[in-house]
Amino acid sequence: MDPKLAAIIIHDIKNSLGVLEGELRRLSDDVPRVQQAHVTCLALQEKLIAFLTLYKADSQGLRAQVEAVSPLDFLEALLREQSVGRNGQGIDVRIDETDMPLIGFFDEHLVALALEAAMQNASRFARARIELGCRKHAGGVVFTVRDDGPGIGTQEKKPSTGLGMDLCNAIATAHNKENQHGEARLSNHPDGGALFELCLP
Repeated sequence: MDPKLAAIIIHDIKNSLGVLEGELRRLSDDVPRVQQAHVTCLALQEKLIAFLTLYKADSQGLRAQVEAVSPLDFLEALLREQSVGRNGQGIDVRIDETDMPLIGFFDEHLVALALEAAMQNASRFARARIELGCRKHAGGVVFTVRDDGPGIGTQEKKPSTGLGMDLCNAIATAHNKENQHGEARLSNHPDGGALFELCLP
């Protein structure tokens, strides 16, 4: 793995650990901080999983274990896991079933990692709503995560390391069929907000 990328990831994880330590230290004085400490733990866990997935992709090659899956059942299960693990933050996360296929062929574990990273990114900018979707495209499927925030190009107080998109690109590329490879895209939606697309052949 590129030493610069490894240094960025390690630095980011170190900062998260420092925040977690501070929150846990204050738990005895402020009980509601228990929830925030839990959220920080989950975010750190996701970063570690993302790092290990990228390391495997770089050193061994990441291979998708593709199976026939119901996209709707998959997204509903993903939302249930997210709602159990995180506080609400006042954001409504819903599934848009428009044009959703009955069956898709993809690696549930890897796609879940990609969508969790996209949802985490969307939650930093969404004003009130995040929508998940899936549609057919060119013989494959496209998973989408759309928020109602200001769109891409917005300056952050704490800039992202870009680990999430690197992870999504590695997962997309791991899905291949004949000469086709997957692709992860981030753009502005015509009606506002940012749109993440995970295109799988």
